[in-house]
Amino acid sequence: MNRIFRIALPFVFLAITLTITSFTRPSHSFVSDSLTKVLQSIFWIDNGFEEQGIHYPGKSIDPDYKFFYFKESYQLQVNKNGSLIAPFPFLNTVLITPLVKLHWLDGIVYLGAILFWLYSCLIYRITKSYWSFVVVLFFTPLLQHFLAFSDIAFASFFICIFLTSSFKKPGFNLTTMFVIVFGLFSLFLRTEILLLFLVLLSFYLYSFFKNGRDSIQIHAHWKRIFVISIVLVLFVVSNYLVYGSILGPRFDNNKAGIFRLEMDVFLKWKSLLLGGNGRFGLFGYAPWLFVLSGLYIFLSPGRKNTLGRNLFYLWALIILFVTFLSPNDSNIDWGTRYYSSFSIFPILLLFHFQWRRLFGIKKYVVIVFLLLSFSYSVYINFKVWKEMKKISVQIEDLVNRLMEDPADGYVVEDPTIANALGIMHVQSPIFYGNPMDVFNELGSALKGKRVQFLLLPLSKLVSPENPFWKKISETPGCQFVPVNLKKISIFSVSCKIK
Repeated sequence: MNRIFRIALPFVFLAITLTITSFTRPSHSFVSDSLTKVLQSIFWIDNGFEEQGIHYPGKSIDPDYKFFYFKESYQLQVNKNGSLIAPFPFLNTVLITPLVKLHWLDGIVYLGAILFWLYSCLIYRITKSYWSFVVVLFFTPLLQHFLAFSDIAFASFFICIFLTSSFKKPGFNLTTMFVIVFGLFSLFLRTEILLLFLVLLSFYLYSFFKNGRDSIQIHAHWKRIFVISIVLVLFVVSNYLVYGSILGPRFDNNKAGIFRLEMDVFLKWKSLLLGGNGRFGLFGYAPWLFVLSGLYIFLSPGRKNTLGRNLFYLWALIILFVTFLSPNDSNIDWGTRYYSSFSIFPILLLFHFQWRRLFGIKKYVVIVFLLLSFSYSVYINFKVWKEMKKISVQIEDLVNRLMEDPADGYVVEDPTIANALGIMHVQSPIFYGNPMDVFNELGSALKGKRVQFLLLPLSKLVSPENPFWKKISETPGCQFVPVNLKKISIFSVSCKIK
């Protein structure tokens, strides 16, 4: 019976993961970052897999990308070929393109769910504890990050393989080559993994020079130094040859935010670690990490140089660096995705702690705080999954209504509406900006086309008496139709441009 349970448990966990994924309505879950990655993939396909950029259905009307929402959102530059420089890693584009080519965008989200399951199975194999599945799913924000950010899903899985392989005594064989490949892939996908490699490299070099060069442990460290160095050299050389930048376009696009030391950085750090802008940060989402930190700082038995203590300080140092160097407060997601690639450390620390050595009142206090914090994380997770579904349903409702009578183009002036149009960005020309500016710049190119303006109720142009509508439209004029959704109302104005 025990053997059957061990075999069945991972597949039961897979079924639960896929059920939650389906609950979030993945077909209309593409907004912001996830949608931009799809547009990058479509551009690559349409250009015969030869050039990188972002797909823009309105480019024939707006060739300079003046009113392209994603250019404004990511502050992108146009390259020498007249295409936008893609903000996300090309490797991510390569990995999701087969699903985009098959027109199965839902598959990208389900692929994230499968990677989450494989990641959890790796954790289970290390800890040898059935409870690891429960911890990963219900006590961390990992599932929603894997579903919403494909680069997070791939990078976290690749770095997990890299770490579990390199922490063993590595030999120079075929396995070493695969370890280097996985480490390099994870680094291309998420720039913050560079911090992990630099910290590990510093730690191994320090041990190498402090403890001598003859011990077996130092010999293992030397092999790890070699592997990490190869990964870093390949990363730098590849970026320099392809992009002319040693850290790549993702770093260049974010460096203004990384090195910004204004007063509001304290609010950014608070948002990343605790919460802000209507979202919880890392410790706000998973307060059991506070308890775990207290255990390793104050109650961890043994000497300070134990494996558990060293792993804890490694994780704490990475959290510190990532917080300080993050380009923004990551307020579009719950739990702060910038820390997701390093989640393996606190999960392993939780199972590595010597719980049997706790006794007396300390034991019961720790248990109470852990149970309370675990329960809170479960509550937040269920809340986030419901919120993900609500957002998808709202996007689906808006898209379905607009596509009942599709226009030749759409004009939006609010980023909330631009994001809510979801996968319409794949096929429909959508122009982001003040409607008057859009008409002044693109009016001649839009002549004779039916354009739908989507405005918030507080917009200055919602009145049918506004002279702007008579100026731009042919007889009999524009049609004013409010679009009422569950949470917001949108004012829709449909005009045939004269």
